[in-house]
Amino acid sequence: MRHIRAQLIMRSAPAIALLLVLFFMPSAHATMLDDLKKSIEQKNAEIQKLEEDAKKYRAELSNKQQMGKNLKQELARIQTNIKKLQNDIYVAQAQIKRAELQINELSIEIGDKEQSIKKLHSGLAGLLSLFYETQKNSSIELFLRQPTFSAFFRMIDGNAAVEKKVLATLDDLHTLRADLADQKTTQEAKRDESKDLNNLLRQRQQALVTQKTEQTQILSITQQQEKLYQKLLAEQEKKKQQLDSEIRDIEAKIRITIDASSLPQRGSGVLGYPLPDVSKQSCFTSVSAALNCITQFFGYTEFAAAGNYNGKGHNGVDFRADIGTAVLSTEAGTITGIGDTDAGCRGASYGKWVLIQHPNNLSTLYAHLSQINVASGQRVARGERIALSGKTGYATGPHLHFGVYATQGVSIQSIRSKVCGTLMTLPIAAINAYLNPLDYL
Repeated sequence: MRHIRAQLIMRSAPAIALLLVLFFMPSAHATMLDDLKKSIEQKNAEIQKLEEDAKKYRAELSNKQQMGKNLKQELARIQTNIKKLQNDIYVAQAQIKRAELQINELSIEIGDKEQSIKKLHSGLAGLLSLFYETQKNSSIELFLRQPTFSAFFRMIDGNAAVEKKVLATLDDLHTLRADLADQKTTQEAKRDESKDLNNLLRQRQQALVTQKTEQTQILSITQQQEKLYQKLLAEQEKKKQQLDSEIRDIEAKIRITIDASSLPQRGSGVLGYPLPDVSKQSCFTSVSAALNCITQFFGYTEFAAAGNYNGKGHNGVDFRADIGTAVLSTEAGTITGIGDTDAGCRGASYGKWVLIQHPNNLSTLYAHLSQINVASGQRVARGERIALSGKTGYATGPHLHFGVYATQGVSIQSIRSKVCGTLMTLPIAAINAYLNPLDYL
């Protein structure tokens, strides 16, 4: 019997040794992980500092959103936009580096867990072998082989301990596998985040180029002369008014009956916000200047009554948005079309725009963009970044024009503008197809 116990002890030794290694030996990657965690903390501090700088630029821009009434003011506004975009680029670069560090950290932790699972498997195999050896004989046979009652009960206790260790090891395996699955999911999400941040970085770099180009063009056209700048403003305003009139004449001839019952109920909040940090309050009364508030409401506003929009009312809602702000799809849908009216008639209409058709019979328009991140026919999710806000087309300052239509009453058309003498592609809608966006946000 002593010989059998000696064999069992010898066979259990490797399993017990493996478990001791697993639970008590420090990870070979511990130092590397500590270094990565410190680097991530440093990157977090850097991002926080950059975001504080961004708030300062935004506060400065909040007083310069509208086009400068003189050349000096306009150039100062553009220069502040350039500084903020540069800061946004630094933020994106720091976020990309942080994501890379986090991916590396997860890779090491995943590798460690995979090794731990292998060790547990080996230890479990040894324990199961030991358990099998002690259980293959009947209790009566074991009893008869023991020299004393106490020796028999010690063996029973030993069997119970082995069984307890097997169950504990199985629990540890289950926990490790669950943790491993979670970390792999997190790692994949971080890879997606890194890819998205790289796309955002490229878009903001292009937006920066666009701002610098605008600065160069203004300096070239005005030659630093205030008189020429004022002439530029007057010509742009006249062209915009004439084009608005052209488009409204076309739209007034469209006759279509909108089935109101097919549209979502007003006040239902079926659409999300087209920008982060949105306020549905006026920028001129809102207490929170940091939010993307409303600079122009829908319909016959006081601004429209003063003679703007040719007295026809505003066909959307304008949200204040710094150049380079993420523009989000307000609902899942399909990109009906994208375009840039500046290609046919510079500074007179929507500039860069995106139109999305949603399954709820609404279509949404996003205009004056600096960058477009989607293509016609593409499916997008609710809250997906589709573009960056800007100041293209006719815009007295950086903002997002957001429009909502009854889908059956809007289409994308190419019209030959008498103002510019060129073809221009943009959404055209029946007058009764225009809806107040605030009824659905």
